[in-house]
Amino acid sequence: MSSEEKEFFRSSMLIRPLRLVAISIGSIACKRLNQERIGQVHSVFRRVFNVLTPENRLICVVRRDVQRGPINVVTNLPQWISMTSIGVRENYEVLKVGGSITVENDVLVISTRNAKEWKPQKEFQADLLTAEQIRDNLRLVKEAACSHGSFSGLGQLIECLGDRRSARLVRGALNPFARKALPHISKLMKAIREGCSPNIRTSAKRLIGLGPGLTPSADDMLSGLMTSLAVMTKNLGINANLASRANKEIASCVPGRTTLISQEFLTLAADGEASEPILELIERIMTGRPEKAEKAAIDVLAIGDPSGTDVMLGILLGSNLALNEAIHRAKPFKILPLL
Repeated sequence: MSSEEKEFFRSSMLIRPLRLVAISIGSIACKRLNQERIGQVHSVFRRVFNVLTPENRLICVVRRDVQRGPINVVTNLPQWISMTSIGVRENYEVLKVGGSITVENDVLVISTRNAKEWKPQKEFQADLLTAEQIRDNLRLVKEAACSHGSFSGLGQLIECLGDRRSARLVRGALNPFARKALPHISKLMKAIREGCSPNIRTSAKRLIGLGPGLTPSADDMLSGLMTSLAVMTKNLGINANLASRANKEIASCVPGRTTLISQEFLTLAADGEASEPILELIERIMTGRPEKAEKAAIDVLAIGDPSGTDVMLGILLGSNLALNEAIHRAKPFKILPLL
């Protein structure tokens, strides 16, 4: 951003109402904005403030450095300005007035007139790679996560993927969250492969809400798992029941077990709805050159600390499961271990 633009925003911060422009609006957020009373401010953070609608759903109003997502309203607020500094507070009323979103008696006005609707691309246009090439990309993504990830949540388990010997070696060195989650994740993956709905629900109930933060580590992992299962099985043209059954059973266990923000993301993930970096990574794994897959992996790891790494664990679990299913349908083969 130029010095002139920075000066413009500095001066704008002193004027009320502060006026911003929406650059893009996620397709689900568009539907939730289609009412005069949008809701009220639920929570305010550095890069986002969340609006709770009367239907108890969320809309995320984000800075320009946050990428697009199904419930995101991406504004032109620059990344060096915190959302906590613009005067928006919890419980403020959020209304739709003409072509704008207004917050609490014009504390903030966001023009939506020229915003582009963003729809996630869940069916990829590029040709799929071979199974071996996809497997190679998954190995590269795993290596990137081990090198650049954050391991205060469940990220330590990434090293165990596909290697039972490694899982035994690291089990004693895991942090409390990873140690507690490991047996339940193992049982969940086995239940999904076998299509055992009661066992899917049992394991999901023990994982949802596990870990600290607004989106607990196990929830982030489950979001990545469900998204990759839904999107990969769709693009591979295989057993849609594998993903739909698993995601439906996991989603059924969410209400009342975690935070409202995390519940929203899990519900979206069950339908393969996720933010742009997550869907782009899955697409690059399935269609892209190795360097593209690696770059997309770094972008997901940057989502948050440790959220991006926890989501990555779920993507790797779901991708390997979907790929194994595709190979199994093509010819007899020995299922590779996941955990």
